Amino acid sequence: MNDTITQTRLSMRLDAYLREYTGKKVSKDHLYREEWDTVWQVADFARTKSTLTPELIDDVRIVLKKL
Repeated sequence: MNDTITQTRLSMRLDAYLREYTGKKVSKDHLYREEWDTVWQVADFARTKSTLTPELIDDVRIVLKKL
């Protein structure tokens, strides 16, 4: 999954989820805020290493929907 096109597409999805998260204006004491922070950090780190996977992106999406 390290090819450039796949990584670019996954990165674009990750950016879209971040925009959606930002638009929600989640409070710091929200029940799932810590879970979001954790999954976001893992995905963002994977993006910097070009090791994003669809599973990581799905984890971000799932937590985002909980917020």
